[in-house]
Amino acid sequence: MSNEHIESEDGDGDEPEESIDPKIAHHSTYIDETKRILRTYVECSSYEELEHRVVEENILNKNTDEYRTNILREVTRRHIPDKEEYTETPLMQVMAADVRTDVADWCLYYEFAQDPFIRLVTVNFLFPEFERGTLSVQAVDIVEFIKSVQEGYADLRERSESTINEAATKYLTALRNFGLLEGTQRKEFAVTYVPDETIAYVVYRLFQKGAKSASEIIEHEDWKLLLMNESEVQRRLRDISPEYVSYEKRGSTERLVRKYDSMEELIDAF
Repeated sequence: MSNEHIESEDGDGDEPEESIDPKIAHHSTYIDETKRILRTYVECSSYEELEHRVVEENILNKNTDEYRTNILREVTRRHIPDKEEYTETPLMQVMAADVRTDVADWCLYYEFAQDPFIRLVTVNFLFPEFERGTLSVQAVDIVEFIKSVQEGYADLRERSESTINEAATKYLTALRNFGLLEGTQRKEFAVTYVPDETIAYVVYRLFQKGAKSASEIIEHEDWKLLLMNESEVQRRLRDISPEYVSYEKRGSTERLVRKYDSMEELIDAF
């Protein structure tokens, strides 16, 4: 997803409108199920077999076929690019590898947050609030933000007030489930530490997405999904150098080189 992905609220009207569907925020509690499904998919390398194990064998231990099918459908929509042909994504590789739980959870959050609705709210509302030193946010704050930008997105213009209210609540629940926020009615920013391995994962994913230079990596808006500003990114790049990357900054010159040639090699090093 490119740096210029969320620009519509500038309202120039000339750019094609991006699809912003808030329904993904309703399914944040599928974290454990997502991890199990993706691990199983890597094991069997077949969507048909995966479907059999989830729905018929009930590997998720859920009560009804309908519930099991719904979970599989949602995880597929988000994280499985092709049902016909087995394609192993970096996230699947992480889930199948013997990595620490916190590393897997943060990588899953990073990919979850690529959803356009989650990205829109996090990059353009939550991160600025965090940078400003705001201590907590409520659903009403999210609703106010969505209403302020919804004219730029056909999907949001068409949503009812109750749908927007629900999306705001579910968004906050999602980020609480992933550990970025804490609390019940009023969500406070949690004290978090993104593992070195996940920092490396994001760096390599940004190279995959087309970033070519240190500055493109450091200035990429994806870091805002992790509530990190540019100076924090630079500090964390030093943390993972030279284990996963080689990072140097001398004056205004920055150099960032990957240690491994592929995501697979990187994840093996975790």
